[in-house]
Amino acid sequence: MKRLTTLIVMLMVASMLISACQPAAPTEEPAAPTKEPAAPTDVPAVEPTEPPPPEEPIVIEDEWGLMTFAPGTEIKLAVSSALAGAYAVYGQDMLNGVDLAIADFGDLMGWEFISEGGDDGCEGAPAVTVAEKFAADPDVMAVIGPMCSGSVVPASDIYAEHNIVMVTPSSTAVVVTARGYENLFRLVANDDLQAAVTVGFLRDDLGLSTLAVLHDQSIYGQGVAESVHGKFAASGGDVTAIEGITRGDLDFSAVIAIILADDPEAVYWGGMDAEGALIVNQLAAAGFEGVFFGPDGIKSKPTYIDASGGAAEGSYATFGAVGGATGYDEWEAKFTELYDAPVAYAAGSYDAAMIILQAAASVAQIDADGNLVIGRKALADMIRATPFDGITGALAFTETGDLGKVSITVFEVKDGDFVEVKKVDFGD
Repeated sequence: MKRLTTLIVMLMVASMLISACQPAAPTEEPAAPTKEPAAPTDVPAVEPTEPPPPEEPIVIEDEWGLMTFAPGTEIKLAVSSALAGAYAVYGQDMLNGVDLAIADFGDLMGWEFISEGGDDGCEGAPAVTVAEKFAADPDVMAVIGPMCSGSVVPASDIYAEHNIVMVTPSSTAVVVTARGYENLFRLVANDDLQAAVTVGFLRDDLGLSTLAVLHDQSIYGQGVAESVHGKFAASGGDVTAIEGITRGDLDFSAVIAIILADDPEAVYWGGMDAEGALIVNQLAAAGFEGVFFGPDGIKSKPTYIDASGGAAEGSYATFGAVGGATGYDEWEAKFTELYDAPVAYAAGSYDAAMIILQAAASVAQIDADGNLVIGRKALADMIRATPFDGITGALAFTETGDLGKVSITVFEVKDGDFVEVKKVDFGD
């Protein structure tokens, strides 16, 4: 009985413990909310923003093509001229003028310039070889020269084919700018104007009526000589002889005997200084006491006056006017200190280089890869369109590549140097 009672008590305790573990039933339902929940406030819709368009790539175009110079490239101004032989004094004069221009100009947006000379010998075939070399060099931006018309005419075909800007400071043959090349410019008067000044001086200033003509059979020498011949005859003068010699010869006694047979009052020489010095010397030795006259090709003190053995005294030469422009005297002093006195084409070569460099500065751009880019036609167009105040004067080109205004000076050799005696202006 006791055991049964104990079992009942244990069952009752267990039952109570189980009941205590159950959750109590809610006594009543939860109260309903007094208000309906507030509706969510309207948030204005935000239109998704479009990503910005990518930057347009830098596109540089040019009808003639582009010159591209990577950072660190030294950009070349090429100089085509006679750098060896009898006419090297002129070529070195040109190269020195270009080097001084490069030094005075400085860099272009971090790119440096250098010169590179090419010896064209003042002849056609070597000038073509030089032109082909420069045309194949991607670092060549432009060419100064050639010096001689006989070099310019064939070489300019190469430069035109490759759309390379060229500025000659000295080539005077009429044909140079008569072929319509838009890449070609020159800084001197042509031979028709040079001949007109020569004939005017011989006829009007000196009062001469007879003239013998010699030339070296080159495009330059024969061209200017024939122009003098034609204009002298047209003025009523008598051309007693016209003869050609071979450039590089040393003995001209035979041809001198021919031209002196008719006793001319003057002899005109169409050619360069090396032969000119020999001819004027041999004319004097043959007893000629008349006037000796030559073109710009003889205007060199060391290679004409000094080389003539004194026979050049009293002779005349025409030359494109140099000097008189603002800054020329200071430039000449600086040039002389660096290189020696300018001979003939240093000032023109300096201006040619400066014209090119300043035009390049106006049209150069940096592309997306950080290269310096210059359009070939843009460069030529800028040169043609932009007047330039140079040390040789105010320079502005016509559509043909000639200067719109030029001057020619007549020089006489006095006391062993060239002295200006007359200056003639052409153009507006």
